[in-house]
Amino acid sequence: MKILLGAVAAALLLAPVAFAQTAPPAELANCAAFAAAPTLPDGATANSAAMAAGSTTYDAWHAGTESKKVLCQTDVAELRTRLNAMVEAYNQAEAQRFATQTAWGAEIAEFNARGGSSRRQRGGVNTRTDH
Repeated sequence: MKILLGAVAAALLLAPVAFAQTAPPAELANCAAFAAAPTLPDGATANSAAMAAGSTTYDAWHAGTESKKVLCQTDVAELRTRLNAMVEAYNQAEAQRFATQTAWGAEIAEFNARGGSSRRQRGGVNTRTDH
């Protein structure tokens, strides 16, 4: 589980690099290409008209960014749900593999304990065929 979580964390850390190189999948479009912040007027030197225009520009940018963030949050929650389901499926498969491996080891030990195998027998359970 720790390895899986580490792999997921590494994937998330490397994701921005991958996204920078290719267009994002459609399911990630809401979380990519946020509008750049507008250039704001310098309050120390701007006149009232420039400040009013800056306010209008800022308000439009802010509203668009907030709308896109809400869509992105929805997509992230959806992807998190899918990821959690994948992790759960992986963990169940690993638990089944481990249980089966343990059971198989017990069956081999039981078989060998009753003398069902000899190290000299070719092709026996867990025997070396080169002897």
